[in-house]
This record gives sequence, structure tokens and C-alpha cells, in this order.
Amino acid sequence: MSIRPAIFYTIAFFILLPIYFWDRPTLKPVTLSEQQESLLKLNDITSIEMDRGSETLKFQRAGESKQFQVVTPAGKFIPQDLMEALTQLLITQKQVEVVAENSKDIAQFGLDQPQSVMLIQAPGHSEPIKITFGAENPTHTAIYAQIAGKPQVFLLGKNIEYYGTLMFQWVEGKQGKNA
Repeated sequence: MSIRPAIFYTIAFFILLPIYFWDRPTLKPVTLSEQQESLLKLNDITSIEMDRGSETLKFQRAGESKQFQVVTPAGKFIPQDLMEALTQLLITQKQVEVVAENSKDIAQFGLDQPQSVMLIQAPGHSEPIKITFGAENPTHTAIYAQIAGKPQVFLLGKNIEYYGTLMFQWVEGKQGKNA
């Protein structure tokens, strides 16, 4: 056996090794610091009105106390932390999955006969923000929703619907001391 092939391959290796590292593209680490934008772009909410069929529920901030009070139906009670939880959820809700960019057929999402409608009053907005809630998605993990004036149909987590249901139960006397 000859040593010539071994010497040749060793020389070729040391010549090609710098070319391999020099010509190789460098991968930059991907940072996940991209902030998701808030869905409603709100800093505070002054009142929320929810309509569910023939039932209406409205609560708003009461004066300087910054606490919420139930306006409609008059004389009913809802825990302060429940009203605060819903408002914080709406303020902090991040961008969500858009299921239709420009839906002309909203019936497939149950938005032609909405399950509920929410009107949100916020500082800096002269008109209330109207969110229409339709049917559940097929996996029953979210509900279809649409903001008035925007053509997109998107999915919102069921926790918004859950808080709304709890509030209506409190008004109807199915929660708390009256349950």
C-alpha cells in the first residue's frame, strides 16, 4: 500500500475545510420578542352592555371609586371581581385567529343570528365597540366573533362567554346567596 492517497486526502481536507466554513451561511437565532397587538386596542373600559336574546345586562364604572356597578337590570348584584375580570380580559385580549378575512356569508359562523352582542364603551372612543358572538367552533374551544365595522371573522376563547354566562346567572339569582 502506498501512503500517497492518505497524504492527498489529508491535504484536500485541510484545503477544503476553511472553504466549507467560509462559504457556509450563518444562522441567526430567532427571537420570540415579537409582541402581539391587542385586539381591541383599549387601555380602560367605562361600561359593558351584553345582550343575550331577550336579556340585557349593563355595568359601568361608578364615579371616582373606579368600581363597577350594575345599571341594567336595576338593583341586581354581580361580584366586583367578575366584572373586573371580564374587562381585563377584553383589554388584554391579544390578536386571535382570523378564520375569514372578508366574510360575506356570516351564517356559517352563526353570526347571522348571534348568540350574544357586547357593546363596550371606552375612553377615547365616541361610539361603543360592538362585538357580535356567533356559534362555537367545531372543537368547542372557542366562539366565532366579529367586531362591527371590520370584515374579519375571528375566534375568541370561550372564557369571555363563560364570564358572560356567570354574570347572567348572578342577575337571575342562580349564583351566590340566592342559589
